[in-house]
Amino acid sequence: MTKPKRDEHFWETLGREALTSTTLGWELALPIFGGVLLGHTIDRWLGTGHGFTTGLLLFGVVSGYYNLVRFIQRLNAKEKHEQGQDEADQSK
Repeated sequence: MTKPKRDEHFWETLGREALTSTTLGWELALPIFGGVLLGHTIDRWLGTGHGFTTGLLLFGVVSGYYNLVRFIQRLNAKEKHEQGQDEADQSK
């Protein structure tokens, strides 16, 4: 017995949305964590206070949000492209 196509579409969409959400989290968190880690390493190596850690933390936050904006723009462009294809298919 085969599953209905509706169930297959649901699971495919759910998987795609979960992957998108995971990617979105990494786009934001990785630059922040990387900035703090690199800043802490440089501060320990040079024997300075928390200057590099703070500076690279701020750089990571700005970079993370920049990545977030770019990701959302790509997602919106992809949805518009798919909607355009759906409208073209319906007009045929």
